[in-house]
Amino acid sequence: MPTLSYAYTPTPRQAGAHAEWADELLYGGAAGGGKSRWLRAEVLATLLAFPGSAGVIFRRTFSDLARSDGHILQLQEEIPTSVGRYNAGDHAWTFHNGSRLELAHLNRDADVLKYQGAAYAVVAFDELTQFTEWQYLYLLSRLRVSGRVRDLMAAAGWRPRMLAAANPGGPGHSWVKARFIDAAPAEQLWRPPSTPDEPRPGTRVFWPAKVTDNPHLDEHYVDRLNSLPDDERRALRDGDWDVYAGQRFTAWRRDVHVIEPERLPIPLGAGVARAVGVDYGLDAPFCALWGAKMGDDLVVIHRELYTNGLTAPEQADLMLSVEAEGERDPEGGRPIPIALDPASWARNPTIPSTLPGPAMPDQPPAGSIAAAYRERFGSALGRANNDRLTGVSVIADKLRVRRDGFPRLLVYSTCRNLIRTLPGLPRDPRHPEDVDTRAEDHAFDALRYLLLRLASASPPGAAQLPGEGRVPALTATFGKAGF
Repeated sequence: MPTLSYAYTPTPRQAGAHAEWADELLYGGAAGGGKSRWLRAEVLATLLAFPGSAGVIFRRTFSDLARSDGHILQLQEEIPTSVGRYNAGDHAWTFHNGSRLELAHLNRDADVLKYQGAAYAVVAFDELTQFTEWQYLYLLSRLRVSGRVRDLMAAAGWRPRMLAAANPGGPGHSWVKARFIDAAPAEQLWRPPSTPDEPRPGTRVFWPAKVTDNPHLDEHYVDRLNSLPDDERRALRDGDWDVYAGQRFTAWRRDVHVIEPERLPIPLGAGVARAVGVDYGLDAPFCALWGAKMGDDLVVIHRELYTNGLTAPEQADLMLSVEAEGERDPEGGRPIPIALDPASWARNPTIPSTLPGPAMPDQPPAGSIAAAYRERFGSALGRANNDRLTGVSVIADKLRVRRDGFPRLLVYSTCRNLIRTLPGLPRDPRHPEDVDTRAEDHAFDALRYLLLRLASASPPGAAQLPGEGRVPALTATFGKAGF
């Protein structure tokens, strides 16, 4: 079979990124750097080099793929029929060497389940900051090859890999910055340390590009970037990742709000108000957070569950399994109230219920998600307060450091997903006082349910932290240098 190729002359900056090899490579930064063109060319290079391989390019919505400068029309112009043909029905290219390129979109976290069982030699995200880390990590697990493609790639010293292009800003700004920008200098190939969950991590690199690196753009485009407000100009013209005007919870500081569990054990028994906030999810993640209301109005988030693919009964059983025996009433009761996502009260005929008799006014309807929870937790289950703006306000207030030098919300270091996602939540561009729900907001929802439930709790003999009085209680536990 003759070698398949297509016309493409990279800019010097694009050529430098093409010459780099990493298991995960992010290209771009500033607007106008030619990142989408680079991304298409790099994906095609893999598919044409290894016959029978498969790849996918993701945008957030289908309209992003189909617009005049989107990948569908651009690839139709760039790829000659001698190389491959496009099937508009399934939005995929089939090449004459047997390789296949899919053009796809992920609008919701749950959309990743459409790719369960898929296998790709290359996965690419255009405008990575428009996606959640959950979506990215799930598709990372779809990198795998077998048979002839595996043998060809091994002979070439090649592995399946992730490619991405992005500008600063957007719902995923914080996690993209943490994964690619903050960890190492630009253009420096690096490998994160091994962990029990990832004993053999792959290499990563960020390859920056600016509008000045792209000779194909007219000067008026640069003028338009120059006319933007200061923060947007720094982000889009200069590719400055330290500009993030849209962050909702600006008070968050890891060294202030995250503590090791042994520094503040949660006392069992009376005197400490506790609650659990739960955001239900099946295909998208479900999240449960346990919190305790201590003295000085301090709330400590001390346990987290975060996973997907579990039914409502399985979620409830998992919650029960991680709780310590001392957290429950010796006589079999359950002192910890649960504030469950109020959408779970909708009737769902796919979930059977064994509750006897008709549903009472204060009970969830039979067959609902909430009914399945109630079978495990009884009257401790309650409908969460879903006032979003009040929840956002309470979180922001708890994060604020007071005059005594301490916040009123602390999070155990073991609550990794809350720590990962809360500081990265952006403002809703249409409702700046709210968060952008396109971001990974499952732990945020569970947290606001929990805090609003605890706000109404009045524990008998409100427990103090070690020490006497309101401010000394915090000072005695942490010390002024503790934060």
